[in-house]
Amino acid sequence: MKKTLCKIAGIKSGYLFKNGILPDKEGNTSVIQLKDVSGEGVLNFQDFQRVLLKKFPPDDCIKLGDILFKAKTNHPVAAVVGKALNDTIATAHYFIVRLNVSDVLPGYLAWYLNQRPAQIYFSKNAGGTRIQVITKQVLGNLEVVIPELSIQKKVEEVYRLYLREGEIMGTLKEKNQKLVSAQLMRVILK
Repeated sequence: MKKTLCKIAGIKSGYLFKNGILPDKEGNTSVIQLKDVSGEGVLNFQDFQRVLLKKFPPDDCIKLGDILFKAKTNHPVAAVVGKALNDTIATAHYFIVRLNVSDVLPGYLAWYLNQRPAQIYFSKNAGGTRIQVITKQVLGNLEVVIPELSIQKKVEEVYRLYLREGEIMGTLKEKNQKLVSAQLMRVILK
C-alpha cells in the first residue's frame, strides 16, 4: 500500500529564531540544530544548545516518536526521536513529522525517508540554488510504501542496529586514530 506522507502525518516547520540563537546555559529550552543530526540520521542527544525563550507554543516541543527531517541542506536526512525530551525544539531547518496513524512506525518512516527512492524524489523536486530546500508541500507529497506492521518492525530494528553499529565504528575509528598518532609521536620523540 502507498500513501502520501501528508495523509499519514502532520508536518510542521521548526522554530524560527528571528535574531539568531542566543546561547544561555541557564536557558529553559534545548534547541536541536543542523549539527545535531548526522548525515546517517542519528540524533545526537548530548550537545543541544540551551536558550532562554519567553514564550513558545507547547506543540513546538519535540516528542518521542517525532521524525526530524533536515529540509534546508544539500543532504536531506530524517532522524527519529527515540527518547523523551523535555522542553526541546528544533530550528526552522527542520520539519517535524508527527505520525497521526497507528499503522506506520516512526523508525520505519525515518528509514524510508533516507532511502534512495525518497532521496531521488527530493533531488528532483527541491528548490534553492546553492543549498537544496525541500518545501513542506514536496515533503507532504512523497509517496510512502507502507508494508505490514510486522515488516515495519523488522526494518525499524535492523535500521536501528545499523545506525548503532555506525556510531560504534566511528568511536572505534577515532580511538584508533588517537592511539596510532600517540604511538608515532612516541617513536619520533625518542
